[in-house]
Amino acid sequence: MKILFVCSGNTGRSPMAEFVMRKLIKDAGLSEKISVASAASKPTDGGILHQGIAAKLRMENIPFESHFARTITKADYDASDVVICMDEKSLNEVKNLIGDDKKLTKLLDKDIPWDKNAFMTTFDDVKRGCEALLEKIEV
Repeated sequence: MKILFVCSGNTGRSPMAEFVMRKLIKDAGLSEKISVASAASKPTDGGILHQGIAAKLRMENIPFESHFARTITKADYDASDVVICMDEKSLNEVKNLIGDDKKLTKLLDKDIPWDKNAFMTTFDDVKRGCEALLEKIEV
């Protein structure tokens, strides 16, 4: 199964979800069966992981690596089993870029905020959404 997380710029929420989900998948022993990536819903390429997001991941002991923002492509969409957006705006932007919404959903039933309060709310929402997603996945 291939999961693609999407937010507006691919420097914060979607890479956070990517790294959180990778850890959950690894801890569940499913790394061979599930792959995870992230992308941006609007043209944005080359940005790096936001330093506040990196600090929060470190604080939560979530492994991460160098990350460079990239924009979702039709090929990304086609190769993914599910495309999970962090908010309604990103979901609509992906629909406009790709022209399809069959694989699109949001991580939670609410928008995940860009929380500048040490990204605590962002992390809590992302983790809760990823845990719920992993429970639903049939591999």
